[in-house]
Amino acid sequence: MSAAAPQHPHTHAVRRNFICHCLEGGFYMGGTAFLAPESVLPKMVETLGGRAWIIAMMPVLLPAAFASMGIFIAPVVERLPRFKPWVLTFGFLQRLPYLITGLILLFADRIEGILLPIVVLTPVVSGLIGGMTVVAWMEMVTRMVPEKARAAGWAVRYIIQAVIGALAGAVIHYVLTHYPNHEAYGWLHLAAFTLLFISWASQLFMHEDEHVRHRHSSVQPKGLYRDYLRSLPGLLRGQPHLIKLVLARFTGMGYLMVVSFLTIHALHVTGRPEADEGRFVTCQAVGVVLGSLLAGWVGYRCGGKVLLQASRIVCICLCLWVAFTGSFIGFMLSYFVLGFGLFLDRVGDLTLAAELCPLERRSTLQAILGFCNVFALLLATFISGQLYAFTHSFQWVAAVAAVFALISMFILQRIPEPRMVVVQKK
Repeated sequence: MSAAAPQHPHTHAVRRNFICHCLEGGFYMGGTAFLAPESVLPKMVETLGGRAWIIAMMPVLLPAAFASMGIFIAPVVERLPRFKPWVLTFGFLQRLPYLITGLILLFADRIEGILLPIVVLTPVVSGLIGGMTVVAWMEMVTRMVPEKARAAGWAVRYIIQAVIGALAGAVIHYVLTHYPNHEAYGWLHLAAFTLLFISWASQLFMHEDEHVRHRHSSVQPKGLYRDYLRSLPGLLRGQPHLIKLVLARFTGMGYLMVVSFLTIHALHVTGRPEADEGRFVTCQAVGVVLGSLLAGWVGYRCGGKVLLQASRIVCICLCLWVAFTGSFIGFMLSYFVLGFGLFLDRVGDLTLAAELCPLERRSTLQAILGFCNVFALLLATFISGQLYAFTHSFQWVAAVAAVFALISMFILQRIPEPRMVVVQKK
């Protein structure tokens, strides 16, 4: 059942928070576009000699690391009188690994032997630190941004990301063409950090008024920390629709299963240089714009479930297309469809998850969902990596990803749309 949204009496503060929320996410995700985990990082890891299972996991290392810490931090977050100081502190530390890695790659000598672990561990370290703040950040956002505006907020963030991503594609192409590997990767990390820092700075202007500060609930966990951990399975079992969402998320990983090897497959089939992956980033960004616009419009009116269902249909179509296309134009179109469908999924998932969680335990339930998603992300991409290593066939990976998407559609059918439940009860 959807929790009742808190009231937002201060319209000016709500508007400012909404704008800052959009800028924070847009610049953060726009910054990561310079190291696009769906296209740039997998090819980067292959160039540095990474194995298939490492390549497969590159698109999910950052979100998996993010989600792994939330479940352990949730009881602390639920007792915080204010969220903003916590979010700002760990948010800044979370962005530093990209600066450090960029400087190492640019100025350190004789580092060819450690390039691969540096590139792979940067999103992991950043994600683990970011995981300390993601629960508090999500709770702060859900209290600062009204319920009906959340889908639009996610969509605006993704549109800003897409605009930056379109420019990032040209930058990636130029850098990879004119600089050697470690120097090019260093500049891309520094470009990412610059926008991540702007993202962090935009949160300084968010206003945490009295009506959005946390008020301790009588149902908050008390007692020993181990008692809190033991209570988590029962808490999740008490929310059967969230269990279905966990399963729908796992089987909805088709995009990430296929995209891990899409750039490698496309460049191999077409014979194009590595720098041309920048074109894929630009095409994906255009798809993100259209997908986010549609997701914001539909999500505002209908909620997140219909967006997730639509994204699964797009995923099946994408898998069929990439399995048979052989032209560079065809693969550019594939990345456009990828951006469109993937962000239908992300806006829908964020919206549905927030509205399925009861308000009084939302922080903890969001953390549990995130922790479950760690295993979903890693297991799904590990399956695709092992399948690719065993068969050496991209078509097999695409076929399995399509089957996953089809199963996810059936699971989503069994989850009610929270907004419809509220309307029916009224």
